[in-house]
Amino acid sequence: MERFIRKIIIPVDGSQSSAKALEMGLAIAKASGAICFVVEVIEDFGPLPGYYDAAPLGQDRVKWISEQRFEKIHPILAETKVEWKRVVVEGYPAEEICKLAEKEKVDLIVIGSRGHGILGRFLMGSVSDRVVHHSPCSVTVVR
Repeated sequence: MERFIRKIIIPVDGSQSSAKALEMGLAIAKASGAICFVVEVIEDFGPLPGYYDAAPLGQDRVKWISEQRFEKIHPILAETKVEWKRVVVEGYPAEEICKLAEKEKVDLIVIGSRGHGILGRFLMGSVSDRVVHHSPCSVTVVR
């Protein structure tokens, strides 16, 4: 029997909802035998208050932010038996996630929903909404 889910993208951004998405994505991967791409997209516009700090002067901004995010999820990844690869890119999150899904021929994206209110969605938009509408594959949004 052919496996339906072979590759999964799990975007992480340091938020509680992305940690929940990571746990669900890893559970799906374990059940299906899939490989996971744990994706960190570092936004061009700088740090988001409450998620991570700005990089100190002289430090590589992308590397600094990525390491702060990775510290939060490393314990989950250290315990899993699922095969995973870490991917760090800079850009607009929804666009980069969809580009990677197309490039890697991914079967599923498991993404957290930050739960912005109406004003937050108006001002920032929702990455998960954009991924759902523009992804080349199926998307599971975890609340």
